[in-house]
Amino acid sequence: MPIVVHRRVTRWASILIFITVALGGMVCATDSSSACPAWPVCYSDQVGPGIQVGWLENPVIEFIHRLISFTALVLLGVSGWLGRRSRDPRLRVYPWVALACAVGSAVFGMMIILFTLPLALGLLDLLFALIAMALSTITHSALRSTRPDDDAPRTRKLAGVTLGWLFAMHLLGSVVAGTTTDGTGSFTRCLSWPLWELHEIDRFPALQVLRIAMAAVAIVFIAVILYLAASRPSLRTAAAVAGVALVVELGLGIVITTAGLAPTQTNGIDATIAVTYSAAAVTLMWALAWLVGQATPAAIQEPTLLESGSPTA
Repeated sequence: MPIVVHRRVTRWASILIFITVALGGMVCATDSSSACPAWPVCYSDQVGPGIQVGWLENPVIEFIHRLISFTALVLLGVSGWLGRRSRDPRLRVYPWVALACAVGSAVFGMMIILFTLPLALGLLDLLFALIAMALSTITHSALRSTRPDDDAPRTRKLAGVTLGWLFAMHLLGSVVAGTTTDGTGSFTRCLSWPLWELHEIDRFPALQVLRIAMAAVAIVFIAVILYLAASRPSLRTAAAVAGVALVVELGLGIVITTAGLAPTQTNGIDATIAVTYSAAAVTLMWALAWLVGQATPAAIQEPTLLESGSPTA
């Protein structure tokens, strides 16, 4: 049945885009992109990477990231095709915009592998990936079954504003990130929250302070979102994921700050903590996009969408 297929395709497209962005943070935190110096293969004379133990500069991480991102691109295209007759722009337009952003991010990712990418294009790479994750998640939510408490405009607006706020905060991290003594970019450039203090390894102290202030405001926004979502059963799961991700992010931030930083590959942060810190930041943004989708009425599943004579699956 077309609607069932559409739901499954959008579900997997959103899942794989989320994994792609999370793996992108992992690749950054472990500096694994340089471990696969060719593209799309890993080496000029070998398709796949050799097995390597440990997080840092691991070609397996980068290669899996590429495979999953390619699969996500295909599913986004199929999702757009299945929703082409829908009157709802979340099904008809969002998948194509997400696909365009994902393709743009993939091209910039290739450029990073093959040669140095200017900061402006690096920012577009990150922004496109985040937009693709948000739109694919909202598209999937649009195909859910309708519930009585689906429409929550206050939660939807605040979650959307907070999501955009976090996008800006993370992009600013790439701007302030410095260079370590071993020639790699500071961990600050990776998807993660600021660590509540100024770092000599990074640049532009005023912008570092701005990032810290933005993080503090984001915490207030998220607290209000959790309060608003608590009274609506359809929003509680997404809100709980956002709350847990925020607690993990703040807890790891305290651990990292207490341990201190060093001018090394991951700023002296344990690689496992660095990867988890980045993954929690991505999960929080994904959960906010999920909240936006869940707080918006489900798409009307009209006969033109189902491509059948009956409006039911």
